[in-house]
Amino acid sequence: MTDLPTQSTMGTMRKKSEIQMFRKRLGRLLTFLPAVCMAFLIFSFSAQTGSESASLSGRITEVLVQAADRIAGAGWTEEEIRDRAGACEFYVRKAAHMTEYAVFAVSLLLPLRGCGLRGRRLYLTTFLICAGFAAGDEWHQSFVGGRGPSVRDVGIDCAGAGIGEGIAGLILESRKRRKNQARALE
Repeated sequence: MTDLPTQSTMGTMRKKSEIQMFRKRLGRLLTFLPAVCMAFLIFSFSAQTGSESASLSGRITEVLVQAADRIAGAGWTEEEIRDRAGACEFYVRKAAHMTEYAVFAVSLLLPLRGCGLRGRRLYLTTFLICAGFAAGDEWHQSFVGGRGPSVRDVGIDCAGAGIGEGIAGLILESRKRRKNQARALE
């Protein structure tokens, strides 16, 4: 005699299945949390007025130049450090743009991959989201005092996103190769 599932066991099984599906969907949504945090961080930097942004990047650049002075043992004076920081500030600002968008791209690419996107569609979708966000962010800056939109910055942001995607792609491909090599040795 076979035991057929009763109405109550089928209901319990269905409920467990629904809970598992909910957990899986919630887990997928939570994988996007780092991307949401990066978007918020980028947006908050863009909400700074021109003077606030310049002050922050100036301080960061000065700290970097002081560190370079200590590492190189150059013994620069405070005036030389300020001059060098002033000369480097533009490049530090643009490197920050690229870095923000590289991290943003990686934080988008991985959960999109977890949702089943692969290959060109994965990279194109990630890039288009980053490019759209960069353009929207620059438009947002047109409403902030002392700031304005810059097509060049959108290009720099997109370059950073592409670099982030490239690094993530190399790491993913390397992991895939190692897995395949391990399987071949079994």
